[in-house]
Amino acid sequence: MRTPSPLWTARGLWVLLPLSVGELLTAAVRDRSTPVAVTVAALAWAVWVAALPALLRPMPAMLTALRVLAPVPLVAGTVAAVEAAPNLLGWLGLVNAALVLACAMTAEVGSFYVDAASYGDERRFTLKAPAFVLVTAPVVWVLMTVPLAAGALLLAARTWVLGGVLVALGAGAAFLGARILHRLSLRWLVVVPAGVTLVDPLALTQPSLFAARQMTRVGPAHVGTTALDLTAGAPGLVLQLDTSPATEVVPVVGRGATADVVQAAAVLVCPSRPGAVLAELEARGLPVARD
Repeated sequence: MRTPSPLWTARGLWVLLPLSVGELLTAAVRDRSTPVAVTVAALAWAVWVAALPALLRPMPAMLTALRVLAPVPLVAGTVAAVEAAPNLLGWLGLVNAALVLACAMTAEVGSFYVDAASYGDERRFTLKAPAFVLVTAPVVWVLMTVPLAAGALLLAARTWVLGGVLVALGAGAAFLGARILHRLSLRWLVVVPAGVTLVDPLALTQPSLFAARQMTRVGPAHVGTTALDLTAGAPGLVLQLDTSPATEVVPVVGRGATADVVQAAAVLVCPSRPGAVLAELEARGLPVARD
């Protein structure tokens, strides 16, 4: 697999963060006590070092780590810029951090990381995040990061009780939040020799294979289609997979309800890179329709 250019860009820009965003953080703690300044530096270096394996070792778990750590420099730099007016290098640091975050969130990087864990003659593609995740994921991220950082700074300032409580709560939130966000890295459309497998714990109780020999059409969904919606409410270009005879799937149901097997002759999916998915299917001789 060829490493996508956004990942190379993120790697290069991450190396520059200690010089650029580091200038912002240094200016922000210049008038603070030595323990606070040391704690800020330690937290910054911990985040920087922790992201190196995530940048260099593509795999689904590292994708989660990368997307949790990538926003930290931009948020920390923004807070530091509010605390102390940045110079030119500081402004460049904010741009640097924003570009790192933008690169880490691209569909190319996501698909590269999940496909790195594939085996044999298969290709894995990420699915777009549901609309509700676009709202809740930032909240989860804040709960994972802010209490820990705030607690550490309060401990450095000798506010022992509140600092200890925040660190304890933050550690628990970080553990639970990582498990929640990691589910987003485990949502795949997998092209295999036997057909297409949909792996999506948000839409299906178990992976479903749509056999190549049964596929009659794969392409953009038509307006007013009655196909079974397995997009989990994700925005973007929706693809429709038609099979004959129908394929058995077990959609996720609400809490307390019983999941039943459904016979679906057509389903809707929303991959992050629909064009790449159609190109792969076409290369394997499957019935692709582009209109």
